[in-house]
Amino acid sequence: MEHPGRQPDEDAAGLRWLFVDLNAFFASVEQQQNPDWRGRPVIVRPVESEYSGAIAASYESKAFGVRTGMQVAEARRLCPGLIVAEARPDLYVQIHKQIMAEIDRHVPVWKVGSIDECSCQLIGPERREANAVALARRIQAGILENVGECLRSSIGLAPSRFLAKTACGMKKPAGLTILRAHELPGAILHLPLSQYPGVGSRMRERLAAAGVTDTAGLWNMTAKEARAVWNSIEGERIWRGLHGFDSEPTPEKPPASISHSHVLAQAMRNPDKARAVARRLMVKCGARLRRMGLTGAGISLHLDMGPKGTKRGWDTTGLTRAVAPTQDTFALLAALDDLWRRVEPELEAGRLSYVGVGVHGLKARDAFEADLFDIGPDQGGDAPSLRLSQALDALNKRYGKDTVSIGPKAGLPDYIGAKIAFTRIPDEADFYE
Repeated sequence: MEHPGRQPDEDAAGLRWLFVDLNAFFASVEQQQNPDWRGRPVIVRPVESEYSGAIAASYESKAFGVRTGMQVAEARRLCPGLIVAEARPDLYVQIHKQIMAEIDRHVPVWKVGSIDECSCQLIGPERREANAVALARRIQAGILENVGECLRSSIGLAPSRFLAKTACGMKKPAGLTILRAHELPGAILHLPLSQYPGVGSRMRERLAAAGVTDTAGLWNMTAKEARAVWNSIEGERIWRGLHGFDSEPTPEKPPASISHSHVLAQAMRNPDKARAVARRLMVKCGARLRRMGLTGAGISLHLDMGPKGTKRGWDTTGLTRAVAPTQDTFALLAALDDLWRRVEPELEAGRLSYVGVGVHGLKARDAFEADLFDIGPDQGGDAPSLRLSQALDALNKRYGKDTVSIGPKAGLPDYIGAKIAFTRIPDEADFYE
């Protein structure tokens, strides 16, 4: 959306960033879609299993001690009357886009960080505190009024994007927190290191080894010391962000691989059904390769087998193999079948819990034309024609997902492979491949 008249201009308040976080997003969307669930405890799970982990928990459920990642069975024990919803990723993406459009009505969205957050750069009069606060309130009200009354958001205002995101997490739900340049570091000294984006558990261990255990210690480091602890420029970026300075954005790199995975429901935990899931996931990888104009030069298969009354604990198996550069689904499936045959003797019915497949060694298909001419990807070997894979894409796009499928679909989950990672928002096409 165009925003004419926004001219760069400094302001003494130092509020250069506005960060929006959607509170308990998936659970809130389910409450929005189901009026009877409003005000009641709700969690969202990725697959129909009591042993899957909640991917979202409403604030009503959190009051009982339910948390994201908790097994469904444990959540039910803690919270009588808990409503358990099956994830609907396509719906969440649709609502996400509506919310981003609403925010963009008020201020341009600078970057979408994940399905439930975005950042906006403030310029000119927007940087004055009164104006920034009014803008934040308009955004919160606009989402509630124009997208959904259950879709609460928290907003952070700060001199740097890093601090604005930090501020977002300081008051939930529906909070508005301001971190002012002249109040640093006092305004953040009470925060634990876990409150800061990019400071995970492993990094906190490394910081502790360097004698840094709290915000004061992090603040008092030099940029050079932070870079040494992180062992990368990321440490310096975090140091700059903490001190209210912006860093140059990290250049986006083309993907080195694509992957899809699925946590298996109890009924799918035998080798034959798990293989069908793996093949369906690889079909999705092939469709994504073609949509992105890429080829892959290798594939991977990852399997987890959970405990089944034995002392073996959890087993993890990962295999890879090279393939001739391809974006042909049939070539990818043939390679996957080869990996499956190699691992099949190790599989035990009832213990399989997770299947993941991937394609790596990605390269633009057009990049081969200058040096390979008529012997490009998918031209040699015994794989079926790429045109057949493309025809399947066209039919499924026009008439709906799995109008034409490769192999039986019976029993496979509707949303297989179409899930939302916190670092990647699926394209709508993902739900039709």
